[in-house]
Amino acid sequence: MQYRKEKTVCNGNFKLITDLNEFRMSLWINGFGLENAFTGEEIIPVITIFNLDDIEEIDGEVLKIRFRIYPDGSTYYAVEIHPFLKSFMYEGETYSTDVFFKTITGEEWE
Repeated sequence: MQYRKEKTVCNGNFKLITDLNEFRMSLWINGFGLENAFTGEEIIPVITIFNLDDIEEIDGEVLKIRFRIYPDGSTYYAVEIHPFLKSFMYEGETYSTDVFFKTITGEEWE
């Protein structure tokens, strides 16, 4: 069984990378990240404690993502990622994708 998968998005310009990990017995987390399909540049690192619940592509330029963070998992988060601009919208504010993890969690990415 292959746990890491890649899917091209935004007209083939970016790769959505998902990585399925067993968090606890029988609890599987579908971590996700985003990279430039041509250069391999990491836009958002694969974060294995973020569980991808839903993704919607809008006009080939924006990704609407809904996810949860484990170990809690009861709270849903929604962001709009603009990969061409390396930015995302969260709770009405725009941020650089460089601070994606910190903006959502308040902690530094390891």
